[in-house]
Parts: sequence; structure tokens; C-alpha cells
Amino acid sequence: MHVVETPAPTVCPYCQRLLTHEATAIQLADEFPMPTIEEVKDRLGKLYSRPSKVLVAIISFIAMFMLGWAIFLQLRSAENYWYQPMVSIYSLFAGIFVVSRFIIAAFYVAPKDVGYSPTVTVLVPCMNEGEVIRQTIERIFSAGYPEERLEVVCVNDGSTDNTLLEMLAAQTRHPRLVVVDFEKNRGLCHAWGVSVLIARGEFMVCVDSDTFIFPGSLQKLMQGFVDPSVGGVSGHCDVENANANLLTRMQDVRYYFSYKIMKAAESVFGTVSCLPGCFSAYRRVCVLHVLDSWLNAKVMGTHGNFADDRSLTNKILKDYKILYDDEALATTIAPENWRQYTRQQARWMRSYLREIIKTGRFMWRKHPVPSLSWYAMMWMPIIEPVVMVQALVIGPIMAGHVTASYTIGVVAITAVWSLHFWASTGRRWWWAGFVFTFSYIAFYSWQIYWALLSLRGKKWGTRG
Repeated sequence: MHVVETPAPTVCPYCQRLLTHEATAIQLADEFPMPTIEEVKDRLGKLYSRPSKVLVAIISFIAMFMLGWAIFLQLRSAENYWYQPMVSIYSLFAGIFVVSRFIIAAFYVAPKDVGYSPTVTVLVPCMNEGEVIRQTIERIFSAGYPEERLEVVCVNDGSTDNTLLEMLAAQTRHPRLVVVDFEKNRGLCHAWGVSVLIARGEFMVCVDSDTFIFPGSLQKLMQGFVDPSVGGVSGHCDVENANANLLTRMQDVRYYFSYKIMKAAESVFGTVSCLPGCFSAYRRVCVLHVLDSWLNAKVMGTHGNFADDRSLTNKILKDYKILYDDEALATTIAPENWRQYTRQQARWMRSYLREIIKTGRFMWRKHPVPSLSWYAMMWMPIIEPVVMVQALVIGPIMAGHVTASYTIGVVAITAVWSLHFWASTGRRWWWAGFVFTFSYIAFYSWQIYWALLSLRGKKWGTRG
């Protein structure tokens, strides 16, 4: 552990053995170039620039027309509920679910900024991110949070590149930075775990090593905690490298929908089901309360590096509210190649499967609306591939044509959230939402069965 201004611990937070202390001298690093206020405003302007009102009206009309058409076909093809009950019932429930997310999200209001500034420890776990970790650290310290109330803990999780050197270089400029060096890779949850144990802040903010937060976002993320019943708050992340290629544009559209619609709808009832590791905050005492069980989680009777952001969220959600703040902004680097993206999705799918049963044991005690939504989400992704085969393969073979209500419904729902993305942000690659839908139908929906067979997987998912 490397410290400058922060008091050095006397014992190891894990094994409780006495630590030895050794003074070292590191040359002052060069100042890191940071974007100016004008450049930050320009970046925000590019992320959120509304199209003309006429264009928004046209977009809204097209989306609503397609959705109405899909509903009409569902009602018109009532006989399909007899001939294709699984496809028809699933299409109906899936349509209701997505539309209800938009309706509920319309009632979302971000936590009010009341100037709350508690002590905060920002946790940055990192493995082989030497190219970006310095910028991530500098963005945290330049976010405008009161310096005397801010601590940053970076964990080098057995990196084989220059990650540790970049962390130490940043420390010469920011003496309130604490650097923890794991000589061997121990996994994401242990990087978080040791950070929680040595943190001194009342609240902890988790930031991925390739996430860049905007000025004011740390302050805004804390406002939801004014309510003592709130155990965690998710910030909002856009894709930093959306312009890289088709894959990153696709993820940008998907990220927006998952935050602005899905998390916003969940936040209305205080039941956000996953605080993303890229940018989220926790009440530290809540994490300490569940830390041991989280670190020592078992999957199929085997200990391992299984704990992640979703499992930690759900342990806290059991007794506390979890919110989303769409005004606490950050960007994160998304996978730029399909292999990396596929591995990431497999990890996320395993995480989802590990948690659905556990969360289902207590979700019924929450508000009826999020409870029903959660139990619907438990079975929908599992049977979805079977439904798609029935609608797009078996149906055409047996009847000579595709199931129109299902196909139009999928296209309509994709059009609604993709065009909503365009109308809200002005980013012209709204069409990439269709790329996500088609790739999901063709391949990624089937990952859930692979995830079932590989529940013991321990990889970070996007590394190596």
C-alpha cells in the first residue's frame, strides 16, 4: 500500500497482521493535460443536443404509429393465442413490459441538489489499464468535490503493464490518493473489498478504471443519500468512444435506454436492480454490513471470485432503497471488438442468472409494480430464444410465413427506444439500436444457455 497524506494502516485489512512501513521517494510527475471548461461544455453539447422540434414531432409520430400498428396486429390476430400460444402470450407481455417502462420513466425525477457534501471515498479497481488510468484519476480529482472531504483508493489488481507506475505518478500530484498493489490478480470483488475496508469516507463511489466523470457529478451523486433509507445511487454513463465503430454506437444506444428508461423506471420506486460498477455510490456502512457474505459468495457450492456489482446491489436492496441520478454524468469506454463484447455479455448474463433466484426471495416485499416487473424479468430472457425460434423459424416452416405480430412488435419496440434516443440526444446513430436487436436475436439471446453451463466462470469479462 502506497500512501502520502493519508494515515498508513497498522495492520493488513485482510489477514490482520502488523504491517511494516518503509519510506520511498518518487519524482514529481509531469502535470497531466486536462480538458478546459470550454472543452467539457463542448463535449456535453455533443452528447446532448436536441434536434429541431419538428423533427422530434415526426420522430414521435413514427414511433407511436409503429407501436400502435403492433398492438393492432396483436388484437387482430387473436386466433394466434390458440395456434401459437407461447409466441403470442410472450409478445403481449414483452410489449406491455417495455411500454410500461416508458410510462413509469415519465414520472422519474432526479434527486434534488440540496448541497449535501459528506466525506467520500472513490474506489477505482484496475487491471492492465495503463493507457487510461491516469486520466481516470485526474478526472476524479478535478470533478470539483471539496478536497478535504475526498479520498481516492486505486487498486492495481496484478497488472502486467505500467498501470502501477501511472497510479504512483498520479499520487505525486494528489497526496490524498491511496494506491494498493496486489502482486497477483485476485479479482474485482477483492479489489473492491480491500478498498471498502481501508476507506475513511462515509460514502463510497465505485468508478471503473476507464470511466471519466464530469465536473459536479460526484456532488450530484451524493444528493440522493439525504434520505437515510437510500443505500445506493447509480449515476448515468454514456459511451466515451461511441464514434469508434458500429459496435460502440450500438452500445451507446443500448446504454442510454438501459439508464434513461429502465433505471429511471426502477428508481421511481427505489428499486434499481443493479448499480453499475462504472459509476455508482453506496452508503459505506451498508456495504460493510454485507461485505463478508459478498466476498465469500458461493456458486454451485464452490467459493470463488463470483461477487460483482449486481450481487452487491441486491444485498443492499433487500433493506434499502436504490436510486438513479441522471444528472450525475460520466462516460465509459465500451468494448471495440466483438470478441471482447461477447465475453463481457457472457459475464453479465452469468451475473444475472446467479442473482434472479436470490432477489426473488425478497422482491415480493417491495412495491407491487417493481415486484411484478422483476418476476416477469426472471423468466422472459430464459424462454425468449425458444419463442424466437418458434416465431421466426418453426412458424414460417409450418405456416409458410413469419409471425407478423411478433416481427412487427420487435421492430416497433426497437424503433420506439432508438428514435427516443435520437430525439433526446441528437446523436444520429439511432439506427444502431436495430443492430443491437438483430445481433441479440441471432446470437446474444442464446448466451443465457451458455451462461447456465458456465456459472462458475471467474473472469473479469473484458480483460485479457
